[in-house]
Amino acid sequence: MEKITFDLHQLRAFITVIDTGSFSAAARQLNQTQSAISQLISHLEKSLCCQLIDRRTRPVKPTLAGHECYKFSMKIMAECKQMQNWLHIIDSGKLPLLRLGLVDSVVAIAGLQILKYLEPKVDKISQITGTAPELLAALQSGKLDVIVTMINEDTPDLFTLYPLITEKYFVVTPIEWPEKTLEQLCKHHNYIAYAYKTPTGAQTQNWLKWRSLKPHIQFELARADHILSMIASGHGWTLTTPMFLANDFSLLSNLNCIPVPSPGLSRKMAILCRAGELENFIPPLVSDVKHILDTTIYQHLAERWPWMYEDSNPLAQSAVDD
Repeated sequence: MEKITFDLHQLRAFITVIDTGSFSAAARQLNQTQSAISQLISHLEKSLCCQLIDRRTRPVKPTLAGHECYKFSMKIMAECKQMQNWLHIIDSGKLPLLRLGLVDSVVAIAGLQILKYLEPKVDKISQITGTAPELLAALQSGKLDVIVTMINEDTPDLFTLYPLITEKYFVVTPIEWPEKTLEQLCKHHNYIAYAYKTPTGAQTQNWLKWRSLKPHIQFELARADHILSMIASGHGWTLTTPMFLANDFSLLSNLNCIPVPSPGLSRKMAILCRAGELENFIPPLVSDVKHILDTTIYQHLAERWPWMYEDSNPLAQSAVDD
C-alpha cells in the first residue's frame, strides 16, 4: 500500500475553507494565520497530486476533485471523532455499543430486567427479538454482537458459547383435570402444540413421536402465553418449561404441572458471541442473567410446585452439569 502523506490537520483546514468560502475565514475559525491555512492546503494538494480549490472565485469553491475530497474528508473526520468518543467511553468502563438478540421466551419474562442491568454498562444498546435460528443467523452475519437463545445443535466454531441454564420440560394441564399419565392424556385429550416451525415446537413434537405418543393436535400456536391461556381455560394440555410458565404468573392458579417420566426432556439456554469478541464482558453477564432468571421465574414456581426444586439447583441447572 502506498504511504499516506497527508494528515488530519490538512483535511480539517480543507473542510473549513470550503465551509467558510475563504482562507481568511477558515484561519479565524481555526485560530491560525491565513498563511498557515494556505500552506496546509498546498501540502494536501501536493500529497494528492491534484488541485482541490479554485482560488479564482470568491468565495473559493472546490474543484471536481475537491468535491470528492470534501466528501471523503467529512467521512474520515466523522470516523475519527467516533473513534475518539468510543475510546473515551471504553476508558470510562463502558461498552460503546451492544447489538443484543434475545429469544422470544427470554424477552417475555426478563427482557426489561436485562436492559436495566445493561444500562450502566453500555453506552448504546440495540435489542431485537426472534427465534433461535433467526438470532443465530444474525450473529453469524455480523448484525448482532450477543444473543441469548435456545441451543439445539452443535455450535459453529466461529462462536463462543457460554452455558446459561438447562430447563426441564413437564406436563401442564388445567387445574380441574385429575392427574393422568402421558399415554392417557394423548388418548383422551387434545394437545396444544407450539408451532412446529419454532425450535420448541419441533423439539416437543419430535420427542412425543420418538416415544410413539400421538396426541391429537387441535391447536398449534406460536406464543406461549396463548397456549397457557387455552390450557387454563380447559382446552387441552402441553409440554412446557418454567420460562414459558413465567409468561403469565396470573395463570398459575388455573394450571397443574406434572413431572415428565425419566429420561425426560430439556432445553439448553446459552449466551453466544463471535469467537474472540467481548471476552471480558460476557462472563459477568452470564452470571447476572442467571440471577435475573432465577429471581424472576423459579421462586414463583417453588411456592406452588416444590417438587420442581428437589434438586440442589432445581430446574435452572448449569448446562455444564446437564
